[in-house]
Amino acid sequence: MKTPATEIRVNGIVQGVGFRPFVYRLAVQYGLAGFITNSPEGVVIKLAGDSAGINALIDSLRQQAPPLARIISLEQSETTLTGDCRRFAIIDSDTGQQSNTHVSPDIATCADCRRDCLTPDGRRHGYPFTNCTNCGPRYSIIRTLPYDRPRTTMTSFAMCPDCLAEYGDPSDRRFHAQPNACPRCGPRLEWRDRAGGLIHTDDPLGEAALANGSIVGIKGLGGFHLAVDAYSASGVALLRQRKNRPAKPLAVMVRDTDTAKRLCVLVPGEEEQLTSISGPAVLLEKRSGTGLAPNLAPGIGELAVMLPYTPLHLLLFNHPRTPDCLVMTSGNPAGEPLCKDNDEALERLGRFCDNFLLHDRDIHTRVDDSVSASSAAPRVFCGAPAATPRPRSGWPLPSPPCWRPARS
Repeated sequence: MKTPATEIRVNGIVQGVGFRPFVYRLAVQYGLAGFITNSPEGVVIKLAGDSAGINALIDSLRQQAPPLARIISLEQSETTLTGDCRRFAIIDSDTGQQSNTHVSPDIATCADCRRDCLTPDGRRHGYPFTNCTNCGPRYSIIRTLPYDRPRTTMTSFAMCPDCLAEYGDPSDRRFHAQPNACPRCGPRLEWRDRAGGLIHTDDPLGEAALANGSIVGIKGLGGFHLAVDAYSASGVALLRQRKNRPAKPLAVMVRDTDTAKRLCVLVPGEEEQLTSISGPAVLLEKRSGTGLAPNLAPGIGELAVMLPYTPLHLLLFNHPRTPDCLVMTSGNPAGEPLCKDNDEALERLGRFCDNFLLHDRDIHTRVDDSVSASSAAPRVFCGAPAATPRPRSGWPLPSPPCWRPARS
C-alpha cells in the first residue's frame, strides 16, 4: 500500500550535527510517520500525516535547526510512502552515489561533556574521549560519506550496552552520536618512551603532567602537539633547540579563562573567541611579571592562547601536577605536515620528545590548530598583521570542496 507523502531533501552541514535526532523528535512531536536517512546529497526526509504537522516541521527545520547545522538548500516535493506508516524512524544511509554534501568541523568539548568528565561518580569521569551530538570529532575521523560510524575511524570500537542504549534513545543527547564511547568500550591512552616502548601506568595523564620541563608528544583530536611547561625557560629552550625553531613564537594552552586573564589582557570579544565552539588560538596581549618563560615569544608582545578544547586537554589541566599554562606547538618537523599517526609520530618526532601520550583512535584527516585575532583590536604576530580568523577545520563554512572527503 502506498500512502501520499512529502519528501524533503536538505543539503548543507546536516550530517554529524544531531540533525537526524532533531528531525526524529519533531516528527514524533507532530505525530508524523516516515523516515530520515543520510544521503550522498545531505539528508532525505519522507513524511506522512497531517499537512499542518508537516508544515510545522518544515518551519522548524528552517528556524530551529541544531546549532552546529548549516542548511544550504531545502527542496520539497510530493511522493509516496510504502510500508509502516504508523511511526517515524532513522534508517540506514543511502551510499549509492558520489557524495556531494558537507562535513561538520571538529567541535570543542561542550559544557555537558566537560561536566561528565569531571563528575566523580559519573560513568565517564576522567574519560578523555567523551563526546556527544553537540561536540567532539567529525572531520578528522570521517573516511567517507554519508556520515555513519562504520565510515569513521571509530568503526573498530563496538559500543557497550550502555553506550548503545544512549545511541538509540531519542531523549539522550548521544542519540546517534557516531563517536559515542566510554571507558568500557572506547579508545584508550598509552604512555610511551621516545622509542615507542610502552610504559605501564594507571595514570598516563599524570605521567604527562609536564611540570619538570620535559617535552611530550601529545596525540590530540586532529594531530600531534609538542608540549612543555610554559614557565620553564630551560624546557622551552630545549624544545626550540630540538625543533630548530630559534625565535618563532610558540602557542600556549591555558587551564581556563581566569588563567588567560591573569597572563594576558583581553579586550571585548576575545573571551568569546576563546570559549567558542571552534576553539581557536586567539592572539592576546601579554602581561608582564607573570612568570612565563621569556623565550615563548621573544621580542613580541602577544601570545597565541588556547583553552582546552578536548576532554584529553581538559583532564590534563585538571591534574594537580600540571602547570596552568603549557606550550602546545604543532607536532611536525619544520616545513613538514602535522603528524597524525602513532608510528609516524614516533619516527618523525622521537628526536624532539622525551615521551609520548598516545591513543588508539585513528585520525583520518589531519587538522592543525588555527589562529584568530579580534577585529576590535588588531595586533601584530610574527611581525605581520594577524591572519583572518580561521578556526579549527575551516569553521565557519568554507568553500564546499574543502569539506568533501573522497570516497574510499
